[in-house]
Amino acid sequence: MGAGFTKDNKNENIGALFQAINEEKFKLAEEIISRSEPVDCINYFGSTPLIETCRNNQTLCRKSSSVEKDRAKFVRFLIDNNCAVSSFDIYGWTALMYAEKNGHEDIANILQSIS
Repeated sequence: MGAGFTKDNKNENIGALFQAINEEKFKLAEEIISRSEPVDCINYFGSTPLIETCRNNQTLCRKSSSVEKDRAKFVRFLIDNNCAVSSFDIYGWTALMYAEKNGHEDIANILQSIS
């Protein structure tokens, strides 16, 4: 999969980033952002990596508490890299709204503390 990450193919990189987030491969997502993509790139739903990270429902995707810890670490990584915390997707939802809806309490607390 790593061979497909070239700086010349922006759409492919963005797709790989959002796929990594949806598959809860947060370390891979960090690597993609560190190598090539801006922290506030968007997908076709207008989601940023921060919004997409919070969109996944904890009750459906939760495999272990370590996944939720990795999710919170990734949110901190995004914030430390100056992501836009108050961005909206095409549905008018922010990352904080998704975090609260989907039971990501730690992330909601983080987002509320910087708002």
